[in-house]
Amino acid sequence: MSPSATSPRTPARRPAALVAALAALAVIALAGSGCGSRAGTADIVNGKAQFVQKCGSCHILDRAGTAGRQGPNLDEAFGPSREDGFGAGTIAGVTQDQIAYPGRGSPMPADLVSGEDARDVAAYVGRVAGLGGDDQGALATAGLAGATDGEQIFTAAGCGGCHVLADAGATGNIGPTLEGIAGTAAQRQRGVPPEQYVSESIINPNAIIAPGFSAGVMPANYDDQLTPEQIKALTDYLLRVGR
Repeated sequence: MSPSATSPRTPARRPAALVAALAALAVIALAGSGCGSRAGTADIVNGKAQFVQKCGSCHILDRAGTAGRQGPNLDEAFGPSREDGFGAGTIAGVTQDQIAYPGRGSPMPADLVSGEDARDVAAYVGRVAGLGGDDQGALATAGLAGATDGEQIFTAAGCGGCHVLADAGATGNIGPTLEGIAGTAAQRQRGVPPEQYVSESIINPNAIIAPGFSAGVMPANYDDQLTPEQIKALTDYLLRVGR
């Protein structure tokens, strides 16, 4: 029997060159962004709320409960670096630099969040990316958890990043417009009440795909993120203002 069959497998270590490259990237990001942009104390409660609203429709971040797939999975992106010893401050620095300078050809707009909000988002990502588990204290009720009426939920869930809805000032173009959704619902599934069509589209967005759009774009975890009361409030709001 070969030694490999009897010896416990030694976990593969990341090449030293890769670790060094990540360290260099972090240093460059921190230096390039300037100390002034990180002055003061970050508000990670606001950071979570802003992340869920502005970033969650495109990024997975387990602690924030977001499941967007248009951009990188932030737990997978930063988890290995954290295991290699990079701290929350370094991850926050890289994140803030990416917010300000997302890169040529990136679908992410520059300065999607800016100023103190960008600092707060970066600090929150730096604190939780790759850790899993649940937020505690004030963080547990930040973002969607504290939203009660339909417009609050629409905004907190980041729906405006993908959909047009004039009442909410939303101009997203990744998903179908929600203007006229009441009439659209009646036409798209004849015999199904608009309330049922809209609520099911929130819970199971891939069940019926609007013409010209693709499956797998809208996060499919709102059934976990939203309470039944929040889903009803959001549905009622969309049908009321999206006529």
